[in-house]
Amino acid sequence: MDSAFEFGTQPRYDASASLPKAKDFTHHLNQVSKNRAASSLKELYRYQGVPGMIVMAGGIPHPEVFPFETLSATILAHDAFPLDPPREPKKNKSLLSWLFSSSSAALPTSSFTIPKWAPGPPDPKTIQLSTSLQYQAATGPPSLALFLREYVSKVYKPAYADWDVLVNVGNTDGWGKIISLLVEKGDAILVEEWTYPSAVNTFLPFECPTIPIKMDKEGMSPEHLEEVLGEWKEDERGGKKRPHIMYTIPTGQNPTGATMEAKRKKQLYEICKKYDVIICEDEPYYCLYTGEWTPKGTQSDRSILAQRLADAEKKEGSEGNAAFIKALPPSYLHFDTDGRVVRMDTFSKTSAPGSRLGWITANPQFIERLTRITETSTQAPSGFATALTTTMLQKWGFEGYIRWLRGVKATYNMRKTWMCDAFEDTFHLEFDQTNNSIVRGLFPEGTKTITCFSKQPRNKWDEKKGLHGPALVTFTPPTAGMFVFLGVHVSEHPDYQDLLRKGEDATHVLVQKLWTELADNLVLFAPGWYFDAGGEHAIGGKGYGYFRLSFSIATYEETYKAIKTFSKVLDKFFRLN
Repeated sequence: MDSAFEFGTQPRYDASASLPKAKDFTHHLNQVSKNRAASSLKELYRYQGVPGMIVMAGGIPHPEVFPFETLSATILAHDAFPLDPPREPKKNKSLLSWLFSSSSAALPTSSFTIPKWAPGPPDPKTIQLSTSLQYQAATGPPSLALFLREYVSKVYKPAYADWDVLVNVGNTDGWGKIISLLVEKGDAILVEEWTYPSAVNTFLPFECPTIPIKMDKEGMSPEHLEEVLGEWKEDERGGKKRPHIMYTIPTGQNPTGATMEAKRKKQLYEICKKYDVIICEDEPYYCLYTGEWTPKGTQSDRSILAQRLADAEKKEGSEGNAAFIKALPPSYLHFDTDGRVVRMDTFSKTSAPGSRLGWITANPQFIERLTRITETSTQAPSGFATALTTTMLQKWGFEGYIRWLRGVKATYNMRKTWMCDAFEDTFHLEFDQTNNSIVRGLFPEGTKTITCFSKQPRNKWDEKKGLHGPALVTFTPPTAGMFVFLGVHVSEHPDYQDLLRKGEDATHVLVQKLWTELADNLVLFAPGWYFDAGGEHAIGGKGYGYFRLSFSIATYEETYKAIKTFSKVLDKFFRLN
């Protein structure tokens, strides 16, 4: 690809001029990145934006032969989704009419058309097909970068001055490029003990071992991270150097749903600073921070200040937008005075995954090298995607986009409530069983848990199992994201001890059997073993199996049907019938 068709220097949204500049982190670059030269065509870029310049240097097609004259779209209004939808659908009303409180169920929309040639004098910030469908700069359209810089500055508030952004094809693409930037073959990489499997798959070709770090209710444990890094001995690790990269999902952690707050991030940041570790912050669920689930008929246990903030979030306008931003967990960037944080963001969970569009925020040394990787990569954002998304953001503006995110958050909070309510209506629940022997070891210490028992009537009291029989599953209501992480009490199964005596892996055998029975009954969960980063410190252990349940796509009726089916399958599986 001839990427010479590129705009000049992009203007920068910057509200951080008084902050320190990033430290030099070029020693973290791998050898390939150090060898990678900037595009030899960059010398042309300085001149192409000069008014009156007749450009004959680039081998680029003429836009006249592009078959697309216009690109039109109808988009939802930025305030299309309500901020406080009702808990459950009203009977005899459609889902849409209930959700949007309108008898016609019509969603407010607006339309736009992107022409091949925009009227007026040439402006690099103008979105037009003659440039959007041309060979693109690795940095993307200038107007998109401007918007993202404003967003990062106002929402994440980085603690150093010269950070920048770079668009990509979503977080998986961004993480792959970060691996290509920093990882040498065989480097050990720090991860949470339960983590996103595709993130691990990305660095497996580099023969990189994972170093699982224990988790608690907020995610990664600072005590264990300090222990691993402080006691690292190369001769005991097969000659491997101490890890210099940490991959983490701080908000709505996948799969556990844990969310890391400010104090924990400060602790981990200081440890990474002490041992010179680059923090790779993967945040696809950041704006889906919804807070805790409140069971029906109970009051929230929020503090007075937290309740005031939650009430302010339900207001329209700038006050509600400000409350939404204030309620978000602070990004690692907010504590990063060095420039050692590389943050990955995506439009996949807040716009559309098919747009394949996201961005990285990092120090200028890393952004420059990542740009070089993008210049020679086949993975670059589509001109159609960037044109549509940028025009949408321009129409909404910053305040409108924040309002859109608030509506998306409220929608997923509603769906989370559906699933948790379905458990409450289907099972007998016992709350906060963390210190109870029933769930000890099933989830990290301090985790708020809910244990589910069968509602099937029992004829007599059992001294060991009580009136409700054995504990079947325990889950942690998520505070963000799209998932409920659930543990199965496999050790309560009648065949568990017999399988152990036969020398079999009783936990895996029984969880696999349960997963298959659920699939045969048309309910599909993600098995927990997909997410286990391995090592001796995995959550739970023998006698506990795990599933990840997504509440993002099923309807209200489907959610209840799935949980009721789960209950019936569990009763049969544990032979409670």
